[in-house]
Amino acid sequence: MNFDLKWSASEKKVARAAFDKALEVALGKTMAEFKKKASDAATFSDMWEIEDYLRQQRRNLEQMFDYRYSQLIVVFGALIQ
Repeated sequence: MNFDLKWSASEKKVARAAFDKALEVALGKTMAEFKKKASDAATFSDMWEIEDYLRQQRRNLEQMFDYRYSQLIVVFGALIQ
């Protein structure tokens, strides 16, 4: 889905701040979960499960946080849900 909206300079500034804050929160949650999983890890298998978790989280975050102006409405809509 592509939204060809015109963003004013002030809207771009607000959108950037909101985007950055949402990304910071999402990364913080991922980091907290990673630390918990790492501290609980007891086997090599646990270690590889953490790697899988991080890889999946990275994919999810890269897919979710797309800072193209044509995609920001979709990004913000998904974050609101």
